[in-house]
Amino acid sequence: MSEALLSVRNLSVEYLTQSGTVYAVDQVSLDIEAGQQLGLIGESGCGKTTLMRALIQVLPRNGRITSGEVYFKGRNLLELTPAEMREIRWREIATIPQASMDSLDPVRRVGHQLEKLLKIRGGLSQAQARERAIMLFELVGLDPERLSHYPHEFSGGMKQRAIIAMALSLNPSLLIADEPVTALDVIVQHQILEVLQHLQDELNLTVLLITHDISVVAQLCNEVSVMYAGRVVERAAAETFFREPNHPYSLGLQQAYPNLRQPRDTLISIEGYPPDLRQPPGGCRFARRCPLALAECRAEDPALREIVPGHWAACLRSAEMDALREQAEEPLFWRETEAAREVGLSTVAAEATDAASANGHTAARGETAEEILLDMRGVSKRFKIGGGLAGLVRGQREQTLYAVNEVAFTLRRGESLGLAGESGCGKTTTGKLLVKLIEPSAGEIVFDGAELAHLDARAELAFRGRVQLMFQNPFEALNPRFTLYRSLAEPLIIHGWKDEEERLARILDTLERVNLQPPELFLDQYPHQLSGGQLQRVVLARALVLHPDFLVADEPVSMLDVSVRAGILNTTRRLAREMGLATVYISHDLSLLQYTCDRIAVMYLGYVVEIGPSHEVIANPKHPYTQSLIAAVPVPDPTLKTEPLRIREGVPRPTEQVRGCPFASRCPEVREACLEHFPPSVEIEPGHFALCHLYGEHAESPPLSEEQIAAATSTQY
Repeated sequence: MSEALLSVRNLSVEYLTQSGTVYAVDQVSLDIEAGQQLGLIGESGCGKTTLMRALIQVLPRNGRITSGEVYFKGRNLLELTPAEMREIRWREIATIPQASMDSLDPVRRVGHQLEKLLKIRGGLSQAQARERAIMLFELVGLDPERLSHYPHEFSGGMKQRAIIAMALSLNPSLLIADEPVTALDVIVQHQILEVLQHLQDELNLTVLLITHDISVVAQLCNEVSVMYAGRVVERAAAETFFREPNHPYSLGLQQAYPNLRQPRDTLISIEGYPPDLRQPPGGCRFARRCPLALAECRAEDPALREIVPGHWAACLRSAEMDALREQAEEPLFWRETEAAREVGLSTVAAEATDAASANGHTAARGETAEEILLDMRGVSKRFKIGGGLAGLVRGQREQTLYAVNEVAFTLRRGESLGLAGESGCGKTTTGKLLVKLIEPSAGEIVFDGAELAHLDARAELAFRGRVQLMFQNPFEALNPRFTLYRSLAEPLIIHGWKDEEERLARILDTLERVNLQPPELFLDQYPHQLSGGQLQRVVLARALVLHPDFLVADEPVSMLDVSVRAGILNTTRRLAREMGLATVYISHDLSLLQYTCDRIAVMYLGYVVEIGPSHEVIANPKHPYTQSLIAAVPVPDPTLKTEPLRIREGVPRPTEQVRGCPFASRCPEVREACLEHFPPSVEIEPGHFALCHLYGEHAESPPLSEEQIAAATSTQY
């Protein structure tokens, strides 16, 4: 028995399903010392969350622990009664659940929920619980006045902080965080990571962090364990793992992740999917997807063994890894796998060969009138909220939400533009305006010479065939009752494709283009039978089946594992080049936009505050907000610690128009003119514009002090 705070030995977990027994966790062992932060990484379905559920014994009814031991402070948790285990949870082991955004009771005040936990599980009086709740909110950076608010009055980042406060309420010895920053934009993610780092330093927290985001692990953890197909395949100190990964799967994960500091022309895509855990293969479980696999890898199941002191890997070729790492950096090398050959990736060479010239490939062309496909001319969108009978009862007056403000840009044929910014900045609303799902309140949108507001019914139907929207969530984008054939045939039928043989030929061709091969196998399948990566490829196929001229992709890979999303991005970029497709990508992740887009437009409170060539915006950002966005992106390198952001917290309400610069209340470089006058749009470099007083006539004026900013912004909004 180990002296570690938590020691797991040969733990196995099964799920009993109608289609067979799923061996979700298989002989997993790991140790966590007091004060250690262990990052557990791997693809969806690898067993991470099942392992966490087994540790605290909250498995679903069809799950069971079949073998192993789990020692916590010297006690085997698997031998405890349910009542004894309830005393362990919250008091000794607390969790931040994966869906923490939905973990608060929507009809109870947040403070009431926290105080109830402190009274029932902590045994505190009402006064003690209130005092403790105030202290916890201050600890995680929340205003204690927020204790009286309901969850819907909290932003995403505030909800996450409230959940962290609940997890820490009873001073647990171990904190298990399951995807704690998933679905948060980069500014909020950075703030949550700062909170967790502060808590680690102040409280000497012991943390088990479960995530597929290796950059988060690099910033928070000092140890890393990698899971694949129910097993731990590598474990090492964080710096060692990121410098010298010793398992091919770890190599692939690192090279599939975009990096702002060290950008790649082509991201690695680990083709294929993990094995079916109802019938695990006899040899190495990664062999089909591994470019280093030998014949013996398919016959012999490698054990986790110590390669050098403190570094374990389950690979027959670990001793050769120093020489093999350089080969694995070549994208084409990863196509020499059994899984890649099975799907018949005939376009791989083109992806790799064209990658170097893909970024900025349209930037050097002259912008002639004939090349412009889309022109936004001072477009604004307002929404009326509140008011009405319900508002009258609640005493709420009608308000105007200023979602998009005077947005203007052009898009050439074949060009890709990225829209970046925090949640609520107007990116998705802009995307909906571009595809005419909503109408602008002011301004014009001209598509191929025609103003969208003036299209008649026939012209609008033709427009719908030339413009497509790729939705954010692939799991909700397809009708679950339709086969994939019917989902893909529907847009063809709507647009007059009466010949069934022609429809089938177009669908098969499109499925093959998005690397769903052989395409015939997918026609009769339903969405629930596909993985997330396959579903996203189907959503892409549906968007492309009409061969459109323009595509809006709203967070197209935000819900996918890093290895899967690399394949989607490679495929989307290749098809855009092949089809001459103009594309607008909407994302809060600038590292992805740098890889996929010719130009990037940064939005804040509905305004485009900076726009320019992607390499220029990333390497030489001009607007203070863009600089903050770039600084907030975590880097998959534990030796590069993220610095505190200079940006102030608190986004102004979009229901009130600001006087002066919309970013003034949060800007570290604010001048007096920023508070009084709307900033000009200045072309700093050719094609690179910033909406900022720092480059206008007030550039030489001194920044305001903190006291001056506080006094001015308190009455500005």
